[in-house]
Order: sequence, then structure tokens, then C-alpha cells
Amino acid sequence: MKTHLLNSAMMPAEGRYRMRKIYPDEFADLVRIAHRAGRLMSSVGYFQNAQIIAQMTGVPVPISREVTRLASGDELLIMKLKYRPDQKGKDVQESDFEYYHATYE
Repeated sequence: MKTHLLNSAMMPAEGRYRMRKIYPDEFADLVRIAHRAGRLMSSVGYFQNAQIIAQMTGVPVPISREVTRLASGDELLIMKLKYRPDQKGKDVQESDFEYYHATYE
């Protein structure tokens, strides 16, 4: 089982998803737990997002633009902007995001 770190609420594969909103501190705890267990996979494609997660968790988050491949039982930890930005690359803060935990089967 892997835990995928995403910077948007997307469905990269056919299947069933169960997603729930979580608090930022729960998101950070789940990232740290997955990292310590060696199952954290980054699908974060933006430097600012990776930097925010690293600041929240103390976990280094590599940038990845690879295809996210899911297997049944995988988890997704998602940070999603609360709004659509008016310009790409605009500065964002931790409070600009909503956080989610999802499971895939």
C-alpha cells in the first residue's frame, strides 16, 4: 500500500474513491506517518505546494510530474486550493488550501 501526496483532488485512475475533508494538522500527521513507514509517494507538481507541505511536516517533498499510478488500497493525501487562482504561480499560503484524505479501490 502506498500513500500518494497530491496538490489537487483528481482521479488518476478508474475505480472507487472515498474522500473526506480533514484538518491541516491531521493532514500533516498523516504525511509524517506515511513518510516514516516508507510509503509516501509525491505527485506534487508545484514548488510552492511542496514547500508548504515540507514546512507543515518537516518531510522533504520532491516535485513530480510523473503519472500517478494507483493500486487498490492506496491512500491519497490531497491539498487543494480553495479558489481558482487568477494567475499561475501566484503566492499561496497554507490557509489557501483545503485538505483531504481519500482511499482508492
